[in-house]
Amino acid sequence: MSSEPLYLVAVFKPRMGVADVVVERLRPMRDATREEPGDVYMKLVGGAGSETWCMFEKFVSREAWDVHMTQPRVTDGNVFLADKLCEPTQLRFCTEK
Repeated sequence: MSSEPLYLVAVFKPRMGVADVVVERLRPMRDATREEPGDVYMKLVGGAGSETWCMFEKFVSREAWDVHMTQPRVTDGNVFLADKLCEPTQLRFCTEK
């Protein structure tokens, strides 16, 4: 397992009229992820009136994130959200410099 932490920005753009449904689904997913041993932090943010939200994440490694992505709440949540977003979630992976 890699010892290098993984930083990730996930960019969400909810469709008009379903933002409340999207955030209500993302919050429990985020809260459960915070309990995973490989999670360092996960924050859901969006500007006032913004239609673009970001989930800032840090995992202890890429492998920990890979395990996270197999969790049923994540796979089921992604299926649920698919038609509620303007476009697929953009994932931006980063490493510490």
